[in-house]
Amino acid sequence: MMNGLSYSVVTGWYADHKTRTYATRGDEFVRSAECFDLWYHCIKAFTAPESILIIDSASPVMPAIPDDPRISIMRLKQNFGHAVQGVSHLSGWSKALLSGLMYGFANGSDYTVLIEQGSLFYGRDIIERQIAAFPDADIIAPDGRGTPQPLQTGIMIFRSAVIPDFIAAYCRIAAGDKSLSPEVKCAVAARGMNLVLSPLPHGRRRPLDMSAEHFFFRHGTTEEIRAFTRHLGFGGHLVESVLLREAS
Repeated sequence: MMNGLSYSVVTGWYADHKTRTYATRGDEFVRSAECFDLWYHCIKAFTAPESILIIDSASPVMPAIPDDPRISIMRLKQNFGHAVQGVSHLSGWSKALLSGLMYGFANGSDYTVLIEQGSLFYGRDIIERQIAAFPDADIIAPDGRGTPQPLQTGIMIFRSAVIPDFIAAYCRIAAGDKSLSPEVKCAVAARGMNLVLSPLPHGRRRPLDMSAEHFFFRHGTTEEIRAFTRHLGFGGHLVESVLLREAS
């Protein structure tokens, strides 16, 4: 909590440890139950949310949920799929975003922060620093420069007061997620709001500079994640566990 401001962290969850039938980026570690342990270590080390919501898309593989009273789990009735699959009009990602945002709003948090499954990050008070840097922002999202998208969704910060309007605008978009990416939908839904594109490194951009005071990355390769666990001083055993399972 910073200057009396509170925030909730929300994230989606799906893992099945099977070969993907659609194009993916990064190695399988970022889609594993072990990655949750590394993600949660980052949450504990670098953030201070008042609550943490995990939205499970009927996943056949669940992580070991820590004994943390801040954690709640909401389970969707089915896996609504990746955006590129077109399983449903709104993909599992969009459903997790909208559900999580309404949770943060209903929970009374000043801000609601999406930190995606597989987003690994570094830097004490990373969320608080972003809010302090852009105190008038309604939504803070990493800049999409260097990616095919206008913004990045790995870490998004929403002022909870704008959430009902954002959800309504997102749901009014007629195109399905397969036709119009969730990143573009977020930019469209934020029109009329103070959307700030933050220079927070790196997300999907490469190369990674792990000497940065604050950074996050998505779609990590095994070697990138190994380098991150060395920098973090935690998690090397998790990477090796996934590699052993894949080799068996």
